[in-house]
Amino acid sequence: VVKEKWLQTMEKSISSTSYKSYISAIKDFSLKFNDWEIKNINQLNIQDYLFSNNWKLKTIKHKRAVLYSLFNFATKMKYISENPTNNIILPKSRETLIDIEFEENKGLSRDELHIVLDYCERANRDIRHTLIMEFLFLTGMRLEEAGGLQVSDLDLNNKKLSIKHVIDTKATLDSSRTLYPPKNRGSRREIHLNPRSIEIIEWFINNQIDFVFTNRNGNPLQQASCFSFIKNVCTKALGENPKRKFNNHMLRHAHITLLAELNVPIKATMARVGHVQESTTLRIYSHISKKMKDETAEKLDKIII
Repeated sequence: VVKEKWLQTMEKSISSTSYKSYISAIKDFSLKFNDWEIKNINQLNIQDYLFSNNWKLKTIKHKRAVLYSLFNFATKMKYISENPTNNIILPKSRETLIDIEFEENKGLSRDELHIVLDYCERANRDIRHTLIMEFLFLTGMRLEEAGGLQVSDLDLNNKKLSIKHVIDTKATLDSSRTLYPPKNRGSRREIHLNPRSIEIIEWFINNQIDFVFTNRNGNPLQQASCFSFIKNVCTKALGENPKRKFNNHMLRHAHITLLAELNVPIKATMARVGHVQESTTLRIYSHISKKMKDETAEKLDKIII
C-alpha cells in the first residue's frame, strides 16, 4: 500500500523518464520484501539487499536514492518512525584503469565525426539518422529534447531554437507524441544554431506539421533505433574498441568538449547544454581533447628562460 501511494506521488512530481527508472529500480526490492510489513524492514536488511548482487556502484547508489525516497515518504506519512536508509554505508568509488579509459574516450572528435559521416554517405546509410547524429553533435541537445522539438519552437531567421519540452524516446504508439517538461529548469533554454544546423532542420521541416525530427513514417524519434544506428555506423567507420561506448549521449559529451576547445566560458556552456550543476560541466571539461593537449604542448615549447 505504501509503495503504491508513494508511486502515485512520484508520478506527479518527477519526469516520465525518471518515474520509469524509479519503477525499474524498485521492482526487485518489491519482490524480495513483498510479504514484509514496511515497519519490519531495517537498515541491515537494506544494506544486505544492496550488496547481495553484483551491481555496479552507480546502480547501488541509484537504488539507494530511490529507496530513500520511498522510506522518506513512509516516514512523513507516519508508517514508520525513521528512515532505515539514512545510515546505509556505501563503499568509496575505486576507479579501475578500464573505467578511466572509458571516461577519457567518452566523446567523439570532429575528425572522427567526419570519418563517420563519410562512411554513412559511402555506405548509403539512413539519411535521417545520419543527419540527427550530426545535429546532436552540433547542438549538444539531448535526444529527448531533439525529439520533442516542434516547428513552432524554431526561429530560423534569428538562428535559434527554444527547448520547451521533451518526449519519451522509449514510448510507443500514441504516447510517443506526448510532450513533457524538460529535465529541469535549466533545461528550458534558447540555443544558437550555426548554418549547418539550420540546413539540417530545413531538410526535416519540409512538409512537417508538428515535430521537426521524425522517422520516415512521420513518427517521433525512438531511442532504440537512434542508439543502434549510432553504435553501428561508428563501429563500422572507426573500428571496434573495447574501451569506447558509441551512443547518443557521446554526441552531447563531444559538443561540450568542442565548446571547451573553442574556449567558451563554462557558464555559457552550462546555459547552452542545460546543465544546472557546474560540477557536471567541469567533469567533462576535465577530459581535455587531443587538440587541447597539442595546443598546450605548442605553447610550452615556446617558453624560453
